[in-house]
Amino acid sequence: MSIRRRAGFTLIEVMIALVLIGLALTKLTLVMDEARRVHEEESISMALEDQALDLIDRIAYALYGADARKLTPFMVAPFPTSEVHFQISQGVEDGEPVWGDPEVIGLSADGQQVYWGQNVGQAGERIVVWANTVSEMLEDELLNGVDDNGNDLADELGLSFVMDGKSVTIRLSVERSQEDGSKIQVTRETMVTCRN
Repeated sequence: MSIRRRAGFTLIEVMIALVLIGLALTKLTLVMDEARRVHEEESISMALEDQALDLIDRIAYALYGADARKLTPFMVAPFPTSEVHFQISQGVEDGEPVWGDPEVIGLSADGQQVYWGQNVGQAGERIVVWANTVSEMLEDELLNGVDDNGNDLADELGLSFVMDGKSVTIRLSVERSQEDGSKIQVTRETMVTCRN
């Protein structure tokens, strides 16, 4: 008597194959999800980087024509300020400098917006919001009276100004929240020397 063997897979072999395929698909899904998340973070970070550079350049350009003696409040390390008042030289008439209208750049009361204003509190007042993604505090800084980020300044808000002679150091942090609640933050710093 001969025993016939049937070709094919047993139920156990099919179950093992399905489990292995399921594990491979799960791993592939996890890898693709992580790649999507990393790509999204990089895209947000690059957009924030562009926004921070544009905004800090705009602020520096506005302060470039200001008179360092007319900058108020007078801010010296370790006491930064989040608002600066200034006037820009329009030129010279009869040997005397002619100054433009009073201007201000600063953070809104809620600390989320950078604004520029002209003649604030007077007739002809103009206020323009330049950005609305500013961090409450500068990157790695906490509101605790201590220099948390190691730059010799304590409790810096998302926009801060510090004066050194005719130069003003501008620091800016912008941020955006992700779907999972985490935040991506970018900080930029520049120094501008007032030409007047």
